[in-house]
Amino acid sequence: MCRIGSLLVVLMTFFSNSYSQNYFGDDASKVFENIYQFKMLTADSIVKKQAPQMSDSAIWNLLSANVAWMEILAGNIEDEYWNKQFNTRIKKAKSSLKKKEIEEDDKLFYYIIVHAFKTRHELLNDNYLNAATDLNTCVDQISESFGREEEYKPFYLTSGLYYYFMAKAYDDYMLMRPYLMFYPDGDREKGLQYLNSLIKSDNVFLMNESNYFLMRIYYDLEKDNQRALEYANNLIKANSENLIYQLYYIKILRKTNSAKAELKEKEYRRLAQKSKQLSAEQREHFIQELNSED
Repeated sequence: MCRIGSLLVVLMTFFSNSYSQNYFGDDASKVFENIYQFKMLTADSIVKKQAPQMSDSAIWNLLSANVAWMEILAGNIEDEYWNKQFNTRIKKAKSSLKKKEIEEDDKLFYYIIVHAFKTRHELLNDNYLNAATDLNTCVDQISESFGREEEYKPFYLTSGLYYYFMAKAYDDYMLMRPYLMFYPDGDREKGLQYLNSLIKSDNVFLMNESNYFLMRIYYDLEKDNQRALEYANNLIKANSENLIYQLYYIKILRKTNSAKAELKEKEYRRLAQKSKQLSAEQREHFIQELNSED
């Protein structure tokens, strides 16, 4: 189960709660826009301003958890404050999902995301048993969402990821096939089709997440750098200051266009060094990431 857990959530670096700009108002949209533009301090400021009146909101607790998650990824993996903030907000979001007034599709989706988030955090800290337990907890909810994608677009993302990674697990881990019989079948082509249906979405979350996952799938698993570059290009066009997107764009360019990669590396260093949203330690972290091997 640990291998399955790793496969299903290894790409969920940014996976947060999905909600349309039209669903939850301007403030929630601003948080997403700032997160994707890598302005975490601004995003955190908006969340904190809403905290008093939104303390019991699943949406806003997941937003707060997402800000903490981005801070963890930006060089704060062992930071006590951000890890505590992440865990606290995830627990509050889970508790808030018991409220009856939350729409059923929203509730189902948020439940999946809460456990996907918990799983990814456990994997980051090499807690594979806990990660497997968290993932197992939401399989029924993922299955329940199948067939409802057209009426609730965010399910195209979760279903697409499930179909692709379960098919990948079946293909790559023969010894696990008997275990996989207890789960809904994967479907590689359907998974990719579902994800691709969102890459031009007007919704800032769905557009970014679908392009990001497809970039990682083609770069890490399919070993198709040209396809990966297409999605990376979509991401940096929409989010020019996002250092994680820029980093992957450069890594892919190194395998496809070394001359252009060198130019982008210089731009990346300038972008990291001038960012007022990052601490000196975080700026150094991203420079080190640029120099690290894949």
